Amino acid sequence: MTERPTTARPDESGRVDAHTGDIAEKLARLAALARVRGLDTLVLREPATISWLTGARSHVPQTLDTSCMDIVVEPHDGGARLTAVTNSIEAPRLRDTELVGVPLDWAVLPWWSQRTSALPVGPTVGSDRPVAGMTDVRTEIAATRRQLTPGQAQTLAGVCADAARATTVAAGRCRPGMTEYAAAAVLAEELLVRELDPVALFVAADGRGDRHRHPLPTTATMTDQVMLVCCARRDGLIASVTRIRCFAPPDVVRRETYRRLLDVEAAFLDATRVGARIGQAFTAGTGGYPAHGFSPTEWHRHHQGGFSGWQPREYPAHPGATDVIAEHSVVAWNPSGGGWKVEDTCLVVADGPQTLVHDPEWPAVTVAGRTRPDLLIG
Repeated sequence: MTERPTTARPDESGRVDAHTGDIAEKLARLAALARVRGLDTLVLREPATISWLTGARSHVPQTLDTSCMDIVVEPHDGGARLTAVTNSIEAPRLRDTELVGVPLDWAVLPWWSQRTSALPVGPTVGSDRPVAGMTDVRTEIAATRRQLTPGQAQTLAGVCADAARATTVAAGRCRPGMTEYAAAAVLAEELLVRELDPVALFVAADGRGDRHRHPLPTTATMTDQVMLVCCARRDGLIASVTRIRCFAPPDVVRRETYRRLLDVEAAFLDATRVGARIGQAFTAGTGGYPAHGFSPTEWHRHHQGGFSGWQPREYPAHPGATDVIAEHSVVAWNPSGGGWKVEDTCLVVADGPQTLVHDPEWPAVTVAGRTRPDLLIG
């Protein structure tokens, strides 16, 4: 039997009330931003921002970081006027599937026309991806969308649960002798049947995950173990997952190394607090490597994660990053070392990060008071 996603999907459009029920709150945030900057219009062009506002998929190819539409927001007392600017190919699909229930007007251009020609410009027009004549407010808009609404937090929890379950099932279907491509196909299938778009998909057979920290699948075959990694998206929100299956028990030293890596992850999670700078959390986390028996420069071999939610990572966190971790922001850390990697997607609340990527059927271990994924053996 095909498993259904945990987030309710009440109609063929795939929309749920959580996406449009909180639109007034999101528009109020945008209106406040516009007032502070002395703007009367905002042009939203970043896919992450459009997904935050509408819950829509604004991409066509998964690989593009550009949107097939722009949304013009004109705040006014009591609300805002929204206009979707797109082309004649995309408008019918967007109306019928992605933007059902979103109150907006439409500006539809021929597909051969440049959308920027239909966008407002001037000193009182701001944008998260400005063109000439617009005010650059990308930093302010990124901070605005970084804090999830309650409805978005609920949606993210469902995305994370479904992505974790998909990875558990896929790992259980892997067998020695299978190629990395075959394992990637299994993982993609398990994600897609749960209405999750794979926006990143990595597979590492045996020890390749230590050599290649972003192991795009190859024809290499697995003998001893497999690592499955995905970033899975639904309604614009993304879960980052890493799981490792060992077909035979690893030796004591390797098991202990994995356990020490979970201690490193705990250093990142312990430092992920409301009001801290993301660079502070990064520095505390990377300090966990030498504290738990890894090289002090192990973190040089791979970025360690950072702000997530509407993108797999907004940018890789680093010591000098000054963005403040706000309540209801999303962070995904992914420490790696000794041939292992661990990863989670966390909603930051008042008393610390809530780890969301959990499937009760995956073996778990308690680390620093949190339930963390163990190795699946057998």
